[in-house]
Amino acid sequence: MAALLEIEDLCVEFHGRDRRVRAVDGVSFSIGRGEIVGLVGESGSGKSVTSLATMGLLERPAGRITRGSIRFEGREIVRLPDRELQRLRGNRISMIFQDPLTSLNPYLTIEEQLGEVLELHRGLDRRAARAESARVLAQVGIPDPEERLRAYPHQLSGGMRQRVCIAMALLCDPALLIADEPTTMLDVTIQAQILELIRSIRSARSTSILFITHDLGVISELCDRVIVLYAGRVVEEATTRALMERPLHPYTEPWLESTPRPGDPGGGTRLPFAVSNNHPNPPERHPIFV
Repeated sequence: MAALLEIEDLCVEFHGRDRRVRAVDGVSFSIGRGEIVGLVGESGSGKSVTSLATMGLLERPAGRITRGSIRFEGREIVRLPDRELQRLRGNRISMIFQDPLTSLNPYLTIEEQLGEVLELHRGLDRRAARAESARVLAQVGIPDPEERLRAYPHQLSGGMRQRVCIAMALLCDPALLIADEPTTMLDVTIQAQILELIRSIRSARSTSILFITHDLGVISELCDRVIVLYAGRVVEEATTRALMERPLHPYTEPWLESTPRPGDPGGGTRLPFAVSNNHPNPPERHPIFV
């Protein structure tokens, strides 16, 4: 069976007044139908840029795809016109962003924001949109959904706001859900609840999920496969179990050892390699890549 998403040799650059930075450099991977794939790396490794390129949301004209292919459901989407990309986003590909407070419009109620998505992508009228919004809010575990629809984002807790963002992403039953560090802003208890919700979405809807994080503990609980990024390049790809038990790349092993683990007071003491701020474009013979 063909992969749902295929990314091949993707390069993304950002152009400033006096310099050019290659944020993603030759990234290739695929996601199968119903699979949860973790895209993991330190801050600045290219995780979020890869996801924004996939969604067609790079900030232009500074950010641009300079090379490579992104195929979704067998269709090349890198050069799609904006109107076609807009139809694809929300309908077939949706994204959950890191900070729900900045993702939601503070001046609109939850009903208005969910209703806008349903009107744009599914053509529902106000009454039907309200009923559908309440149904999806209930599905993601929000109590009293009719009451929550009248609320503004600041009136909800952080965990509740993230559930609203997940509900918004699911309104059109997308085939691919991209989750960009959706648990980073949450406490441990709420984080566990959101991870369980994401697992249930995959089980109930057979949704493919690209889960972006720097937290290997989250990856070990959730993902089928893991792709490790360093300085914009893929340095290792493996099943989650294989990566946790037998990391093969000289970057991945010390990074795993630097991650605190429950019940291990000595864990998290070894520091992984760091990306030098002086070298935004690593040389071809950088020791990490050879």
